[in-house]
Amino acid sequence: MYQMDTSLAMYTLKQAETMLAQQHRFFNQMIDDSLALNRAMMDFDFSMDVLSVDEAMELMFPGVAPVSGAKKKSIKPTRAAATKAIAQTPPRKDDLKLISGVGPGLEKKLQDAGITTYAQIAKLTAREITELETHVVKFAGRITRDDWIGQAKQLMNK
Repeated sequence: MYQMDTSLAMYTLKQAETMLAQQHRFFNQMIDDSLALNRAMMDFDFSMDVLSVDEAMELMFPGVAPVSGAKKKSIKPTRAAATKAIAQTPPRKDDLKLISGVGPGLEKKLQDAGITTYAQIAKLTAREITELETHVVKFAGRITRDDWIGQAKQLMNK
């Protein structure tokens, strides 16, 4: 009886290892396919003509009457504009929690208000401080009292 229980456990482990190996291969294939698609999208020639509905229908179904009587228009987006949109770096976000008085919740509120870097905090004007304290921080005098501007300048220099 003991021998049979062990062999059943070994069989189950072997099956689990096989399934994990299959899932690993499947996952790696998905990543490779995704990377290939991204490369193809980056290499796609955006300078080619975009077909109108009638032109596309004519290519797919030769001899069929046009769907609409609209004039043919071609849109020619430039590759430079498309590449620029793809190649833009994401906005930089500093760890605002390093400033004394800013916790995770307040950091999220500041980011939602568009403040994501130490440089933005270091350049706050008196009017902007008042608006932030009124609408975001909701604690009058906190930014000045905790010297967020001075802390942000110090963190920028690190």
